[in-house]
Amino acid sequence: MTQVKHCQIAIMGAGVAGCIAALALSRHFQVLLIDKQAACPDKVGECLPPAAARILRSLDLLHAFEQRQDLHMPNYGIRSHWGSEHGLINDTLSNPDGTGWQLNRAGFENWLREQVTARGIETLWPAKLLDAQPGSDGWLLHLAKQTQVQASAQSIAVPCHFVIDATGRHSAFATKLGLKRKVLDKQIALWASLDCAMENQLACINTSPQGWWYSAKLPAQRRILALQTDSDLLKKGLQHDLSQFCRLARSQAGLKALLPKGIEQSGSMQLHGVVSANSTCLTQTAGHRWAALGDAACSFDPLSSQGMFNAMATAMQLTNSLIGHGLTDPSAMIDIARLHQTQIGTIWQHYLSHRAHYYGQEQRWPDAPYWQRRHTQKNAEFS
Repeated sequence: MTQVKHCQIAIMGAGVAGCIAALALSRHFQVLLIDKQAACPDKVGECLPPAAARILRSLDLLHAFEQRQDLHMPNYGIRSHWGSEHGLINDTLSNPDGTGWQLNRAGFENWLREQVTARGIETLWPAKLLDAQPGSDGWLLHLAKQTQVQASAQSIAVPCHFVIDATGRHSAFATKLGLKRKVLDKQIALWASLDCAMENQLACINTSPQGWWYSAKLPAQRRILALQTDSDLLKKGLQHDLSQFCRLARSQAGLKALLPKGIEQSGSMQLHGVVSANSTCLTQTAGHRWAALGDAACSFDPLSSQGMFNAMATAMQLTNSLIGHGLTDPSAMIDIARLHQTQIGTIWQHYLSHRAHYYGQEQRWPDAPYWQRRHTQKNAEFS
């Protein structure tokens, strides 16, 4: 038997964008937050910039977040060997919003889920989107919820007035509508985490012919180490070979000190595999009573360090539009879609310009395929 769950706004995806949207919108609308996973799995640690404090404060989350020392540590800045053998330090000490944070990313997202449930917002997970049927005043979503007590999935129907796609790069809802993504490159990140008691708190970036390396301190005396390269340039088997990964990292002068001899055999370092790290965007980011947020709308190169903040900021922008226009006026719904599409388009074009600028600064390997592609690539137009 199909269970029916009514709501005004259905949010697909309980990552950063989805949770922030749920927390902001729940003050004005009946919200249902849906995710395909019961909890957030391990993710690459990420930087949350200082400006995010304003959003957390506006949602009455900042104080509680600051108390969770297991989730974050101060981000004091980054030492970059980009375009030169000489390192350049860019610190956050003079930023009026503070230092920002290096996150335990999975811990942060699961904490956001806890805040959602603590505020009485209805949630549904793990649940998979099967179909989406449009109506004049909204959508009917068909979901399959996996339960521990039933061998087969529970069928759930969700009638709603508005859908938010916050499902990340998969953009599950938009994909059901037949929409495609523009893909700018083939970049992936091969990442590892390791124990690290070094006093140096700075993150670091080192370029190489095959791409670039990123490392940052994480809470609980851990550190992340990631190689960004194109999927077709990754040496065969490297994603499964910790020893080979360490040898390649040690060839970078700025990373050698992070990897003491024998760490690959010590059990204190784990190679987590490959994740997408390319630049992509939906060809359409809003439509009839729906809008995409965060990575579902457009995903950024990790070099930008703007992925999470973009997710939070666009969630707040859409919230303000929905509160200001309401859900009942059809013409207002059209205005919301147009405004959101314009806002995301502007963000994407600014991102493309900054991306081209920063990759253009590294000219030491003009014949390496990774860098050739980025130097000859024209900015894709957003439509």
